[in-house]
Amino acid sequence: MLSRTGEEHLTDLSRLPKFLACPLDNTNLSVLDEKLVCERKHEFAIEENVPVFASNPRREYEPRNLPPCKIQDSSTTDPFVSNWIVNTNGNLYWKVRGKLPRYPVPRWPFARGEGTIVDLGCGWGRWCLSAAAAGLEPVGVDVHVDALQAATRVAQQCGKEARYFCADIERLPFRAASVDQVFSYSVLQHLERAKVARILKEAWRVLKPGGVLSVQLPNSHGLYSLVQRLKRGFREAKPDSFEMRYWSRRQIEDLLREAGFQSTKITADGYFSQNPQPTDLDLLTAVGKLVVLASHAGCALSRSIPPLIAIADSFWVTARKSPNGAA
Repeated sequence: MLSRTGEEHLTDLSRLPKFLACPLDNTNLSVLDEKLVCERKHEFAIEENVPVFASNPRREYEPRNLPPCKIQDSSTTDPFVSNWIVNTNGNLYWKVRGKLPRYPVPRWPFARGEGTIVDLGCGWGRWCLSAAAAGLEPVGVDVHVDALQAATRVAQQCGKEARYFCADIERLPFRAASVDQVFSYSVLQHLERAKVARILKEAWRVLKPGGVLSVQLPNSHGLYSLVQRLKRGFREAKPDSFEMRYWSRRQIEDLLREAGFQSTKITADGYFSQNPQPTDLDLLTAVGKLVVLASHAGCALSRSIPPLIAIADSFWVTARKSPNGAA
């Protein structure tokens, strides 16, 4: 039987007919026998309060690419987050794996706002928590069920409102023109370019007219990016691998235009790293602190000297759907 928390979550879902829809046929969803069922009888399970729309949901509680980790018993953070922190936040966080003293929630990088924002590839929900603190209504989407269940626990622990759905991010369970913003950080860089193109077209579909897309992508001409590309002989990432895909400004602009977006703006997110968060200095080694501080200084300088954006290693890319909804 569903717990009381599960019942409340299902009730919330049933109140979202204008937002949530079957990803297979875009029809209404309703709650039936502890599942979500669409008008054409497609059924979707709910696992620990997380609706599962993905055709092949990822189930990986322990990270297979990392050595086993003993979680510190005295930690107040969720064990899943502590174990996965390197995979979700980057190599700068090895120091705190298994003994994470607090949740590394970034400062929201844009203006405070309101309305619904969909975080593609949200993981355990750090950017959803950041968006909630900025006044937005976050909806996290990921294919990793265990991460989303952890995100649900973390949001409850932190006293933040956020909804999480397990779905393929190139086939979202949302109606067309139904959300205000789409966001993604440190996700698209690991996916095949053709898949990224499909994801951005799907983002355009679910955004309201005038809605904003904000994504992070690695710059192929960044100083540290060039070093990393040199190490692998400037070859493309191996197919179906987690290797980094680097993007030039021209490639990004062409991709967004093909997806239907307008008014593309590219700014510096970071230098010498793909995840430089000044709010996390207390969690990093001395070297990590220097990297993040240097990155932060570079971003500040690039706002005064825009040509420096060209050598940033990490880009913020923002674009807008036309106010009339036209591509």
